[in-house]
Amino acid sequence: MGHSVGFRVDPRKDEPIHRQIFDQIVARIQTRAFPPGYKLPPTRVLARELATHRNTIARAYADLEAAGFVCGSVGRGTFVEEGP
Repeated sequence: MGHSVGFRVDPRKDEPIHRQIFDQIVARIQTRAFPPGYKLPPTRVLARELATHRNTIARAYADLEAAGFVCGSVGRGTFVEEGP
């Protein structure tokens, strides 16, 4: 994935960075900017882009998966799920 997805995080906000990422991804899923089957950037790539720790991105992705928005597969990536 060579292009930026344009996420913005603000470490000065009260809201944790992983939650800011979660909210931005959910918003894009709901508006279909990220349609079902869309592959999210790898955690390392997104962490580098946002100048944050990879574990922060991994937590956001884990929360998205727990909420049913995405499905992760080791070695393949993280993909947007079909809606209900």
